[in-house]
Amino acid sequence: MLPETATKKVDRRWPGYALAAIALAALLLVAVASVRDESFTPGEELHAQGFEGIAVSQEDTSYPPSDVLRFESRPEVVYVYLAVEDLPRDRDLEARVERSGSQSALSWLLSGGDGIVVSDGREEHLGPSGGGVTGVVKFALRAESGQPLPRGDYTVSIYTSREAREAAARKYFVVQD
Repeated sequence: MLPETATKKVDRRWPGYALAAIALAALLLVAVASVRDESFTPGEELHAQGFEGIAVSQEDTSYPPSDVLRFESRPEVVYVYLAVEDLPRDRDLEARVERSGSQSALSWLLSGGDGIVVSDGREEHLGPSGGGVTGVVKFALRAESGQPLPRGDYTVSIYTSREAREAAARKYFVVQD
């Protein structure tokens, strides 16, 4: 028997198909990210009776200063002021923060993630009123690293207890660079 010497045709188009599929997937991810960023609107939502307003600022004062929706530079601390009126005394308010924004995977790994912490609420000038209390509760947001807060879109959610599943108030703001 003679060995088979005919050349077999090898399909060398698969790398092109793979590259086109990867490029399409990357384009789709960029489109989704840009749509998601455009849908973020700074503002607030109040859902609980007794919550009168919520503001954020770099100022550490007793009463809510003017509300800031966009920080032009990265602050080290952002204070969240929740004004309450006739809030039931048995409420144990808790704040949680979420951040979305662009950050490379390498910088996220090196920094250990977002690492944003929320201090316990300090009751500023709360006094008896009606069947509850009236005044201001203040929370502080800081980066665990001690560095200024990372840029991004922030959502601070206030809950009326640790077990609550739905936020009673939300504040949306942006930290720019």
